[in-house]
Amino acid sequence: MSEPSLLDRAQLASTLDEDALHNAVVRASFIAATDRALVFDLGQERKAHVAREEFGQELPFSAGQEVALLVEQPQAEAWSASYTKAQKLQTWEWLEHLAASGEEIEGIITGENKGGLSVDIGLRAFLPRSHVDLHRVNDVTPYVGRRALFQVTEFDKKRGNVIVSRKAILERERKAERKELIERLAEGQRFTGTVRNLTPFGAFVDIGGIDGLLHVTNMSWGRIDHPSELLRPGDEVEVVVLSWDPAKKRLGLGRKQLLADPWDKIEERYSAGQTLEGEVVSLADFGAFVALEPGLEGLVHVTELSWTERINHPQDVLKIGQTIAVKVLSIDTENRRLSLSVKALTENPWNAVVERYPVGSRQQGPIKNITDFGLFVELEEGVEGLVHVSDLSWTEKIENPREHFDVGQDVEVVVLDADADTQRISLGIKQLSGDPWEQAAQTIKPGQKVKATITRITDFGAFAELTEGVEGLIHISELSNDRVNAASEVVRPGQEVEALVMSFERANQRIGLSLKRDELDDESSQMRNYSEDEASAATLGDILRDRLGLGTEDAAEAPSPRAATPEVETSAAPASAEDDASVQQDESAGGSDTAAPESDTEQTPSEG
Repeated sequence: MSEPSLLDRAQLASTLDEDALHNAVVRASFIAATDRALVFDLGQERKAHVAREEFGQELPFSAGQEVALLVEQPQAEAWSASYTKAQKLQTWEWLEHLAASGEEIEGIITGENKGGLSVDIGLRAFLPRSHVDLHRVNDVTPYVGRRALFQVTEFDKKRGNVIVSRKAILERERKAERKELIERLAEGQRFTGTVRNLTPFGAFVDIGGIDGLLHVTNMSWGRIDHPSELLRPGDEVEVVVLSWDPAKKRLGLGRKQLLADPWDKIEERYSAGQTLEGEVVSLADFGAFVALEPGLEGLVHVTELSWTERINHPQDVLKIGQTIAVKVLSIDTENRRLSLSVKALTENPWNAVVERYPVGSRQQGPIKNITDFGLFVELEEGVEGLVHVSDLSWTEKIENPREHFDVGQDVEVVVLDADADTQRISLGIKQLSGDPWEQAAQTIKPGQKVKATITRITDFGAFAELTEGVEGLIHISELSNDRVNAASEVVRPGQEVEALVMSFERANQRIGLSLKRDELDDESSQMRNYSEDEASAATLGDILRDRLGLGTEDAAEAPSPRAATPEVETSAAPASAEDDASVQQDESAGGSDTAAPESDTEQTPSEG
């Protein structure tokens, strides 16, 4: 809408009397110019002079041209007048009209100031930050230089202050567009919208009166850390409606859905084992994302960066924007995952390491580190193997390797296993010599008489060495046919004895011995079988009642068979120090039978 000129509303000077000319805006015709003033015809042979300083050296008017003048007061030969004051009065009047009517005025945003922006609408106006757009605007920089329509909301003629609003115009437009759009909005429709605001999780886009959320995951097929990487407020973007909830007025938009999906027919372009170049677009603790083409990214896991170096974070060796060569490891189209590798471009140096240290070979090297679970032995610079605590000794249970080895100590080891893929070498020390228990199993059988040397005395019996590194247990109940209160009454350390092998458990490294028996009887063999059968549900008491021919009704009246317990348990007596406690507990239980009749104790071996 064009501005109505104040001249169009002014009266002709010829109709004004002398008194009416004071401070009146009238139309006058330009006549001529002098050094001091420009002369205008007011009509009825009345003239007006306008000071030359208002125009400068050039004449802005042609002869006969009508202009608006503010006639101020009469002088000797003519009225004094002002052209610039008339223009200002015309502008003030027009601004009052705009503020009252709500009509639009076009202007240009010229710059930022405290609290808002400056707008040129023919004179300087102020645009508050809250009226820049429909939404809260944190960064007004993108709006500077834009031409837009504004509404005059406040006008102070006395102070010359003018306040305008862009938001009022947008709300008016939005209301009309929104009503029309809601009636025809549906999923799948395409729109060209305007980005109103950015958040860490997406962008709000105005598609014509309605704001929809363009989530960051729907902006591009590629990885985007923040929407500002692609968009900024005020940008126009083509989107498609993904969802629309009329009740909640929630609109979901998408942009990548309008772009070609890079995963379509990916097998035709890429295959496992292929070597490619890509750009590093993101770094995470677990690896680096590399873009092979727009929207198509693969992951180089941190373990796929180097064969030998221990890399804590990809940023130690890579940077965003860097172009690197990668090899495709696998393509998972279902889960849209592309696995890449940098180290696969070169041969695994551990292949040569495995060849240099074949399984079964003997090696020697210094101990580099000692842990609770074993020793790390250096075979060569950068190559270490682990001797697990279970592979330190055949016979001794080592719980703290630090008590037996020192860092820096040279040790001889046997290579038990070498894996290039996991870059691990398993070593053993005990494998340097044969397993004494394996050798003992070949010669020591239950029922045989063997020579042994007493090595140590315990509360529940005595341990005797049969061969180097192999010991058996003579339970206190198997030391003599007579009652024995302490093993030291019968044997002493260093004494050589001939003992009967009662049991031999290779898996548990346990041997049961007896000094009072010359051979195994059926009862001991059966009792041993019962005690070794973990699947049996029978208890020791059940077995004894069965041997004594007692039923459940007589069990309460029958003499306690506890005195026989030590005798029976000798067939399955533990043969290692770790079971001392359990055996000692059994012996303590047997000790409670001392109050039982001696005849019961004597009958136990034969009656079972």
